[in-house]
Formats: sequence, C-alpha cells, structure tokens
Amino acid sequence: MEVDRNDSQLYMDHVSNLSNDSIQPKTIYTGEIVTVDNDFAYVNIGTKTDGRVSLEEFETAPKVGDVVEVMLMNKRLLDGMYVFSITAAKKEKSWQQFLKAIEGSNIIQGTVKQKSKNGFVVDCNGVQAFLPLTLSADVKGKSQNGHSAVYFKIKNIDRKKRSVLLSRKDFLDEEQKKIWDNLETNYKPGDVIRGRVTKFVDFGAFVDIGGIEALLHRNDISWRKVFKKKKILKIGEERDFLLLAINRAEGKIALGLKQLVPDPWLSVMEKYQAGTTVEGKIVTITNFGMFIEVEPGVEGYCSASDISWAKRTVNPKELYKKGERIQSVVLHVDIENRKLLLGIKQLQPNPWDTIEDRFPVKSIHVRPIKKIVNFGMFVELEPDVDGLIHISDISWDENVNDIQSQFKEGQEIQFIILQINKEEQKIACGIKQLTKSPWEVIAEKYPPRTIVSGIVTGIAPFGMFVKIDGDTVEGLVHISEVSRKKIESVDTIYKIGDKVNAVVLGVDVDKKRLSLSIKHYEIMSEKEEIKKILNTSTSGTVTLGELLKNKLDKE
Repeated sequence: MEVDRNDSQLYMDHVSNLSNDSIQPKTIYTGEIVTVDNDFAYVNIGTKTDGRVSLEEFETAPKVGDVVEVMLMNKRLLDGMYVFSITAAKKEKSWQQFLKAIEGSNIIQGTVKQKSKNGFVVDCNGVQAFLPLTLSADVKGKSQNGHSAVYFKIKNIDRKKRSVLLSRKDFLDEEQKKIWDNLETNYKPGDVIRGRVTKFVDFGAFVDIGGIEALLHRNDISWRKVFKKKKILKIGEERDFLLLAINRAEGKIALGLKQLVPDPWLSVMEKYQAGTTVEGKIVTITNFGMFIEVEPGVEGYCSASDISWAKRTVNPKELYKKGERIQSVVLHVDIENRKLLLGIKQLQPNPWDTIEDRFPVKSIHVRPIKKIVNFGMFVELEPDVDGLIHISDISWDENVNDIQSQFKEGQEIQFIILQINKEEQKIACGIKQLTKSPWEVIAEKYPPRTIVSGIVTGIAPFGMFVKIDGDTVEGLVHISEVSRKKIESVDTIYKIGDKVNAVVLGVDVDKKRLSLSIKHYEIMSEKEEIKKILNTSTSGTVTLGELLKNKLDKE
C-alpha cells in the first residue's frame, strides 16, 4: 500500500517518533523502501531495525524510495529483521473504513465476486463478506463479474474474526415494505393507478406499479372472448389500470384494463334470447368451431357440429373465412359464465326428424356405394345422410372378408333398412337380410322329431358330431343323448366313421346349432315296433315273452 510522498512532513514526523520498543504488532505503519532484492523489499519505518515484505504482496514491482503502509506481524525478528505485510495492512485499513461506513446504519453496498458452495463472496469496499444462498434472493440471477453493485443488509458482524454476514433478502423485504406501505396509504381497490407493462405470460401480463409487480390477468384485459393481448398492450408502455385487489399477505396485486369501460354483457340477455337470429363477424376459426362477434366485446361460439345437420363433422376452415359476416341462431345464453352458443344448421329443419318417414325399418332401397372401409361400406341414402352396411351384414357366409374384390365405390346395390338411431344419427343397413339365412333353411328342413342318418365326424368329451347324409350340415349329439345308458366316454361306443341314426331335437338359428339324439331315436324306434306288434296281434294283446322274442330276433 503506497503512500503519497508529497505528504513528506507527516511521514518524517511519523518516522522520527518511532523506536524499537514503541512499535506494536498488528499496527499499521508508514515506511520507505530502502532496498529490494530477489525475494523481499526492505522497509524502514523509523526504527533502528528495518523490516521486510515479500515481493509476492506487491501488485507492481516496488522501487527504492517508495513510501508504503505496512503492518508489523509480530515483534519477533526473523533473520534480524521485522516481518511486515502490505496485504495485512490493506485488510486492516479496509476493515476500519468498513466499520466507519456502517456507523448508524446496517445497509452496505457491495459487488458479488464469486460463488461458493453455500453462497456468495461479496466485496464491500475491500472487506470480503459472505452472502448465504438462502438469503441471496435476486442475486442468484445477477452477473458475478464484479461490475454489478447492489445493496445488502448486514445480518451479523464478528469483529473478532472480522467476518460479515449479509442478506439481500432482508434488504429487499424492507424496501418492499416501504413500497407496500405507500401503496396502501395512497390507493384502494377501485382506484385508477398508473403502471408500466414489463412482460407477457400465457395467462396475462405483469405490470410494474412503483416497484411492485402486479398481475393483469388475461381475463381482465378485454371484454372480448378472443383477442391478441399484444395488439392491446406493448412492453414498456405506461398507461392507466384499475386496481382490482390488494393482497399484501400473499404479495399479490390484481389489475384490470377492461373494467375502465362498461361491460357489454350487462345487456346481452335482453338483446339475444334463445331462438333469435343474429348476424355477426367471424373473428376466429379453428378446426372444431369458430367465434362470431355479434357486437364489440360480445362473441358467440359456433361448434363445428352445429354448422351442418350431416353426421360428418365439417371443418369450418373449409366453409368460411375470418372476417366474413354470417347469420346464426342463438342456442343458449349463459350470463354467469359469459357464454353465447350459436348454431348455423338450426336455420334449416333437421332432416333426421322425419328420417323414419322416408326410410322405414325393413324398407328396401337401391343406392350407390359411397365408401368402402375395413368394417363395411357406406351407402348414400340422400345428401348428408348415409347408411352403414356392416361387414357382418353383407353375406351369410362368415368367411367373407375381402369386400373390395366384390364391391366397388359408385356401384348400385340393393339393401334393407335394419335400424335407425336418431340420437346418434346412424342407420344400419343389410344385404344378407334380403334372403333367409342357411340356418333358417336348415330349421325348416329339419323340424323337431325328424329322423336322420349320418356319419360320425368327430368325438369330444361332451359328445360327438354327425354329418347328415345328403347335406353339408353337422349336428351335435350330446353325451347325454348318445345312449339310454349312462356312459363316461362316447368313444367306448362309437368311433369316427360309424354310421348312426338319430332324431332331431331342435335347431338354434342364432347359435347355428343342430341338436341330435340317438337315445330318443331308439325310444321312438321301440315305440314303433310295439305299435306294429300290437297291430298284427289277432287277440289284441301281447305277452312280455313275445316282445322279448321279437327283440332277440332283431338282434
């Protein structure tokens, strides 16, 4: 620490008054460099014995004759000399200046020098103070290049250890308190206040009102439902706002802009009752609907499903343009939620109200195929009204999967109306229902008690399958119908390829099942034999022996 040599009188007085016994450790003295070698600069402070300072402590190379401030580290001589330190002298002087600067105040200005594991090192006019991370507040985002000076509150000073603990958070809290006190003193909700727009966010914009950040929510910018805030506000712009709410406990302030003008929704119920036809301008179009401005600040929403009676949802962008004026019907008014629902299709009658009159169930029609899909095909019954022929309703043959090979779009086909669902606007049609199903034919061909013969084609734990002679259909003989005797397994009596006789128990058309019984066939056969014996008996009676003899003869 060099001293101005122009103040020579002060320097000479200081030197002349010193003796080896009068100097004390940890005290700053002024001296003159008398010699410099490769390692040290030798300083005389007016005592008989000189002291030395390591060259590493000098910011610039020292010269003989330079006047410097040094601190005596201790009175013990090293190599016959005192040990002086310029660095220690600087720190001591800075510490004394620091203490003087904070007399009567706990606020200090400093620059952030570097970040440590738990906080920041702050230079306060040469004194290195510590700023804990938990108390750093906005310092976390500030530059640490030493050029950004900010104010801190001194939390604690350990004069013995010469350590200083700072808090940026406490300083800002106190400053905010002053601003909040001023705000609450001079303003209340409902007052007009001046503010500057600082930034945009998805949910609105932030406004600076005298050092406090207030929120202008998107819902409080305009009475319009759809708008672009950047066309109403600009960053850095100063303008008037309405103070809506002050919540000091949560540190929140709500502002309004639209509240500076009357609310157009106050008269909406009188002007736009349900069923009223209105004209408006399209202000926004999306794939799922559009907003129509019926008057400034009042917009209604028309869903894509309310544009056309067609089941197919139209894309508004393909039919209308932004700025176009169109007519619509008011469907619903919700004043509480500020919603106005509009419809365009309601300007015309709903064709689905009379659909059953034009296309009754079981009526047969001929129409072109409009579209073929994996699950079936659509036929156009009339403009905007389609019917679906599901793949399962095309043919009684369950193996039909390739529709494309059998039908072409535009091809006219005959079909029958199966079902109409007005609510979902769906019409089910069918082709196979124009003819009887194969199982309906089987049911007519093989009524109950019909005797049939066939070949055993399969044996299962629950019974066996029999293919009827002269037909492609197979019947099932359940294990309980195989024999009048109780059996555990069918294959103990029959094997595949055996020829059997059976009687038809019934046909389940829906389940596509033909039930057969060998047991009932045997019962019917015996009854028939008894009848024949009785008819041939001359006495009109028959004995048990005759019946047994007849059975044994047959066997």
